[in-house]
Amino acid sequence: MQNDDFKYVIQDTSSVYFGRELTYTEMMKRDDVPFKFKAIINVHIAKDTDLDQKMAEHLLEIDTASFLYSIFEQLKLAVRVCYKTEAKSFLGRKKEKWIHKACPIKQFCAEYRDLVKAQEAMIEDISVSKLALMVMNIG
Repeated sequence: MQNDDFKYVIQDTSSVYFGRELTYTEMMKRDDVPFKFKAIINVHIAKDTDLDQKMAEHLLEIDTASFLYSIFEQLKLAVRVCYKTEAKSFLGRKKEKWIHKACPIKQFCAEYRDLVKAQEAMIEDISVSKLALMVMNIG
């Protein structure tokens, strides 16, 4: 599996999804990243963050008391994670099952960030709300 498989930007009617391997620099160079998100990267994220860092890695270290964290909350940033769990089949046998869950940044930081750091869970992608992006004032 190549890292390029996770360097994507996909949009639907309500959200913009970023692959976990995209760096902020790569986002700035892409035509399919909304201009307003590029402006947020330029004005806010670039102040305190190395733009060659992957967004997924940045979320593992972000301070929940920081201004940037509150911007991500305003953007309704969600992190989709996956992890294995044990489940019992109908016959009572134990089997591993993959769980995929999208959660807001607040829940990610509280419940899943340490699991990702311990490699017990994995970030699949990150999304922001188009509506929240539209109403945000870059200022």
